Amino acid sequence: MRAKYVEIQEPEAPAFAQVKRFTRKRLQPTLSALAQDVPLEYVQAAPRRRRLKGLTTFNIVMMLIAFAVLITFYISNVVMVDSLMMEAIELDRQEQILLQERENLRAEINTLASYSRIQRIAVEDLGLVHANQQPFSLTVFNLAVEPDDN
Repeated sequence: MRAKYVEIQEPEAPAFAQVKRFTRKRLQPTLSALAQDVPLEYVQAAPRRRRLKGLTTFNIVMMLIAFAVLITFYISNVVMVDSLMMEAIELDRQEQILLQERENLRAEINTLASYSRIQRIAVEDLGLVHANQQPFSLTVFNLAVEPDDN
């Protein structure tokens, strides 16, 4: 069994009382000189080297990716707002055109529905005249006509 670090308890190795951990390179001559096997309970796993926290290549790449995603979202948001503003301006322009057309149609309706125009068409085109008497009602079922008051 190969291990990077080996811990030997003091009673088993009095020569190594001051130092608890040794690298295999340092222990190789000593272990061969002692010519004894170290029990498994004394073998300790190699401690992980602490990496300096900070800017590693992975962190830099991840920050660049996150920054690119944020910029993309911002630009797409700006483009979307611009397109919505252009659409709102176009809709306002269409609304103004429709309002003007509605006012023109109302004016045309008022002109066509005026009393003087209807009277002129009735007299000139249709040959109608004003009645001199009040109209009277007719009964159709009894075939009787109401007499005039005059």
